Amino acid sequence: MNRRSQIGIAVACAALVALIGYSHKKTAELLKRESGGQQSDNALPSASAVRVLSLGYDQLLADWYWLAFVQYIGDGDARAKDHYAAADKYLDLIVGLDPGFIKAYWFASFIVGSEQQQPERAAKFIDRGIQANPNNWFLPFIAGINQYLYAKNDVAAAKYYKMAAKFPDAPKWLGRQATILEARIPSIIKEINIWDSVYHSDADQLVKEKARTRLITLWSQVYKSATTETIRNKARSALKDLGVIQN
Repeated sequence: MNRRSQIGIAVACAALVALIGYSHKKTAELLKRESGGQQSDNALPSASAVRVLSLGYDQLLADWYWLAFVQYIGDGDARAKDHYAAADKYLDLIVGLDPGFIKAYWFASFIVGSEQQQPERAAKFIDRGIQANPNNWFLPFIAGINQYLYAKNDVAAAKYYKMAAKFPDAPKWLGRQATILEARIPSIIKEINIWDSVYHSDADQLVKEKARTRLITLWSQVYKSATTETIRNKARSALKDLGVIQN
């Protein structure tokens, strides 16, 4: 690539960045005017409002708002105060611009379903994703996680896992996991299986770390309450794999 081409690409990138900033500012101003000036300067516009000024760069703008969302959830002190109040607004905006943005649906479960304690709101959000991405097994998988961990609905979780298992590229363990969810076995074993599937999936790193933390807690409980050496050794092995026990 010659120097002129490199300069051209750099200029184009700079123009797109400027466009994103301009679009966010103008749509926020529009939203503020429409609400009679009651919205804060940080109010999020709707996806339809953003499209008015996106010039067709919807997916690029979705990426930009995703980075803003990651910064938002990463501010732990602020989120402890507002309880992730804007999380579903961010996610609704992101998938409104790019319905195929799979990472957003993960966070619908782990932020809206868990931190905001609105699993039914998360379920509706993920169902939108399933309709928009009918050939992706990850979406019913995520829906099943939300149903089991946060809606506390084993039956619905198993239904979604069976749906995911029907896809030809879905992992074989999904069908087995559905059977486990339907079985009359201790809930801690079911939960361990759910978190383990998240931890070993292609989930976002923040989600995987959440899964690891929860697995450490659950396996530690199993280790401390084990009634046989076999169960204790299994828990020890799992904790070793998670990096808790060194030897």
